[in-house]
Amino acid sequence: MPMLAVLQAAFNVNQPSIQLPFITNRWAVGAFFLIHIIFGSFTMGSLVLGPTYEWIGLRREDPRFERYARTLGNVNLKIFSLGATLGGFAVLVVSGLYGKFFTTLITIFFWPAVVAFTIWFFTIGGLLLYNLRWDRMQTRKGLHILIGYGTAATEHLFLVIIVALDSYMLTPGQGIGAFFNASYVPELLHRFVGNLSWASFFIAAVAAVYAAVSPHPTNRVYFHWAARTSLVVGFLSLIVQVALGAVLVESIKQASPGAFQYSLQGPFAWLWLIQATFIAILLIGTNLYFAQSRRTPAGPALTAIAIVGSLLTMLPAAAYPRSVFWLRYIALAVAVLVSLIHWLISRPQGRALGQELRRASQITLAVTGASALLVFLLMGVIRETARSNYTIYGVMTEQDSYGIFQAPSKGYYP
Repeated sequence: MPMLAVLQAAFNVNQPSIQLPFITNRWAVGAFFLIHIIFGSFTMGSLVLGPTYEWIGLRREDPRFERYARTLGNVNLKIFSLGATLGGFAVLVVSGLYGKFFTTLITIFFWPAVVAFTIWFFTIGGLLLYNLRWDRMQTRKGLHILIGYGTAATEHLFLVIIVALDSYMLTPGQGIGAFFNASYVPELLHRFVGNLSWASFFIAAVAAVYAAVSPHPTNRVYFHWAARTSLVVGFLSLIVQVALGAVLVESIKQASPGAFQYSLQGPFAWLWLIQATFIAILLIGTNLYFAQSRRTPAGPALTAIAIVGSLLTMLPAAAYPRSVFWLRYIALAVAVLVSLIHWLISRPQGRALGQELRRASQITLAVTGASALLVFLLMGVIRETARSNYTIYGVMTEQDSYGIFQAPSKGYYP
């Protein structure tokens, strides 16, 4: 009965840990979570943007905002389950490949995790109510918008809890400090704004594609408006995100200096240069779009200054002597400030944005949208690789994370 023996061995509790060839366990888990984050973070960002645009449309009596908000609601209704399913599958992979780590982490955060996954029932109910009762609540817009924000709040309660687990792995604490650890608040704010930023940039790219393929001039004009509106929101929130990112890095530096040094000087330090490149692309692309969509006398000069400042931030650290390294941050600040000025002077008056989107602008928006997605994902990769060979920095190594968890003492579980 060799087959029976094989099956018995397969279900034996005492078997060696699973080691994936080629990509390794860490990168396999990371890949699953990155795919999940694409859908999950987009949903989180757009759940806030949707009712906000609906409210602006109500105040301004502008049907374009209503159309935009409703489109976002329909998209969320279609992709939310996919993001949640991918998240559940990612957790399954972690529990199988890192049994001891997973059990340790969930033991510490058991009740927060229960709340996090229970809250999805309220989020699903809110999504259905917000979208399927849109037409019936046309005379009760205030309540409808409130339902939209309430749904966003339940989804962000999940973010509040999950960020605690994520930040704990890099800057662990004790007791209540495990949840409210050193990098918790900066990472929470950084990810919240980041969801708004990359989602808006990506929506701008999608709107540009629709403007290019739509056969109806009216729709092309609408998609141009949607693209510009989304780009501006993505750009403004990007500025806040970069500032919060600096605060997050400083919190990691203070709480886990070893991880900070490993990230900046270790084998994955080149990821920071890639990140700087993507941020530069976002700033350059934003200025190019402003120059292409509404020409102004100062536009070319402002675009040139923004390009030079952005390129200077892409240079490796070796290009800056230690005594003048601060020039790198000055260059970034100048690029951001010039971009803000360019946006202000290129704004259309009232609802004057009536022309169709040019081919060059479509390409610019598509590139910036893709770059926004990549920079958002890369930030997560940088944070995870900073732990070196730890799954919980300074507490549990990757080697200690494999296998089946054994309770350290009798009575460990009630």
